[in-house]
Amino acid sequence: MLIVHLSPEPSALFDYVESVDGRHLARSGQASAKDLTRWASQVVAVVPWQALAWHSVNLPPGVGGRLSAVLNSLLEDSCLQDPSELHMVLGPHTAEVLRQGGTAMVAVCAKDWLRKALAPLTAAGLQLQRLVPEVCPSPSQDSAQLYLLDDGASVQALLCRHDSVWRLPQATTALTAWEPVPNKTLWTEPSVAEATAGLSETPALLQTPPQRWLQASGNGWNMAQGEWAQHKGLRGWRWLQTSAHALRFDPRWRATRQGLALLVLVQLLGLNIWAWRAQAEVAQQRNQMQLLLTSTFPKVKVVVDAPVQMRREVQALQKNIAQAADTDLDVMLQTLSAQWPSDTVPIQLDYRGGTLRMAGLKPEALEVLRKAFVNHNRYRFEVQGGQGVMQTKDAK
Repeated sequence: MLIVHLSPEPSALFDYVESVDGRHLARSGQASAKDLTRWASQVVAVVPWQALAWHSVNLPPGVGGRLSAVLNSLLEDSCLQDPSELHMVLGPHTAEVLRQGGTAMVAVCAKDWLRKALAPLTAAGLQLQRLVPEVCPSPSQDSAQLYLLDDGASVQALLCRHDSVWRLPQATTALTAWEPVPNKTLWTEPSVAEATAGLSETPALLQTPPQRWLQASGNGWNMAQGEWAQHKGLRGWRWLQTSAHALRFDPRWRATRQGLALLVLVQLLGLNIWAWRAQAEVAQQRNQMQLLLTSTFPKVKVVVDAPVQMRREVQALQKNIAQAADTDLDVMLQTLSAQWPSDTVPIQLDYRGGTLRMAGLKPEALEVLRKAFVNHNRYRFEVQGGQGVMQTKDAK
């Protein structure tokens, strides 16, 4: 994952963060747009807190496709700019509010600023999957986060509650809205940690800007809407990437990952056991065939192909004892005469290696012979190129 922080002021360099799992920082630094890696599985742009305004709106029920017009109407008196010049995005998990109406948070930034901030990245070929705010309102009413940031010459305090993101003055008396919250977290940048000591009774947690941007990438907001929305195919691909990423790294899926790994291991173990048993059965059958061959024909010392060698030995034994074999011409003619149709005389007979070919037979006679041998237990009769061909059933 590549996380790019958009600078509030025009800059040739972009602060960036790289992460493998979206939770741990792998690398951070500064680079021009053309030097940022283009092969990241996911590219997220972080909108700085200075460029955002936050508003709470009360939506009527059944907004549907009129959302943009409704937001423009509700925020017309609250914004300093014309609403048509502003990019307005509802918070996550507001589908129910859109249907039934209710209070929702809206993040607002200037469209012109956002176009200029993203232009170098777009020109460099980077495809952004998401736009996220650097800080956002708290997801619940009984929790809050306070960020103490180094704003150059001063310390900027950002209070994130469920109803907005507040920019607080430096005075300690301004933190009275923070102290009553039961579940609160105080984040401070290392450069201002000493200067902000004692501002709150809550212990401060050190957090560098790259760590804050990495945290922002998982806050659930996505401002890539309107003219910055991705097309349907890219949204589907992004969903697959996000799902695969969550399945691989999200702690909530740890049990599923372990179960899948165990299932694969059991399957591999089962396949190996099955293969071992199959090999053992094949080897046992092979040994039995070899034993049968060597015990029946003791003169066979080396077994290469037991069925073929046994067939040869049986044929040789039949010849030695002058016993007629199924492949003998006289036996084949005798069997054929029992099925021979009347008034039928072949022009030519050709016998080679147990195969008898007959030429010059009429198609009707060939069909009669073919049907006569369909269920024969020793021979088969086929028609090949206008000729009748008779063979034993075990002939190849």
